[in-house]
Amino acid sequence: QGLIVFCNIRLKQHDRNIGHTFVDDIHNIDEIVECYNVSGDYDFLLKVHARDMKHYQDFVFNKLGSLTSIGNTHSTFVMAEVKNTYGVQPFENMV
Repeated sequence: QGLIVFCNIRLKQHDRNIGHTFVDDIHNIDEIVECYNVSGDYDFLLKVHARDMKHYQDFVFNKLGSLTSIGNTHSTFVMAEVKNTYGVQPFENMV
């Protein structure tokens, strides 16, 4: 089945050019299936699919490692999916 990994990314600097370069670069990386610009300790959250740990290691070293905009990464490996809902309920129905 492969691995699902959430990878937190901190950019080298908070600079418009660096941010745009990062966003442009990740569009060309197949393993990255989702990307969110987030607040807090990191700048971006990536959802990554990999065949196995070796594939993820190669992804980190050779693909993420080649992006000059990245200053720091932190990976979290999914052990089990507990809930995955694609339908969005209107906020008034959530009360």
